Amino acid sequence: MSQPPHPVIAIDGTAASGKSTFSRRLAQRLGYTYVNTGAMYRGVTWYLQNKNIPLHDADTIAREVLAAGVQTRLQDNELSFLIAGIDPLPYVREARVNAGVSLVAQVSAVRKLLVAEQQRLAAFAPLVMEGRDIGTVVFPQTPYKFFLDADATVRAQRRSQQGEDDSIQHRDILDQQRQNSPLTCAPDAVRLDSSRASVDELLVLALEHLAARGLAIPSTT
Repeated sequence: MSQPPHPVIAIDGTAASGKSTFSRRLAQRLGYTYVNTGAMYRGVTWYLQNKNIPLHDADTIAREVLAAGVQTRLQDNELSFLIAGIDPLPYVREARVNAGVSLVAQVSAVRKLLVAEQQRLAAFAPLVMEGRDIGTVVFPQTPYKFFLDADATVRAQRRSQQGEDDSIQHRDILDQQRQNSPLTCAPDAVRLDSSRASVDELLVLALEHLAARGLAIPSTT
């Protein structure tokens, strides 16, 4: 794949590592559009669950999703995502979605469809895009890559504080061992540990790295 027409900052990492908060803050600081690709997979999961589609049936999932169709665009510096003309994003943090999204994310046809949509978005604006395969699969050519992680105990505590009860350990296993686009840290990604560092501290490190790689950082004055 050729270099995208606009800068893309790839943010990958483990569940509950703080990717969303960090990515949103970084996008705001740079004036970029924030894209949470996990919300796309969660939206598809919610849609399938509403139709009572078994999440272990990859063939049926592929048929249902391709027939439904997805629409992805950027609106007000954020992601707009529809499946079958329905906006699933208000519902993607439901407990049942948390429990099922890793199964849907393993389906090759779903990943192929959503990755193509994610890549297309770079034609419209500079992006901070978070997920689990952004720096390795979606935009492997971008020079701006970060990988967020934290101690598993810390991540489990964060999940509990968010009112969510999915198993971090089980989620890690599914994400890292899936056949299609497993969660890995790109060799050229900068690792950030959010176990004890604040978002502000991580942002300082990220902005220093991006500036060193030649990215223009807007002044705050």
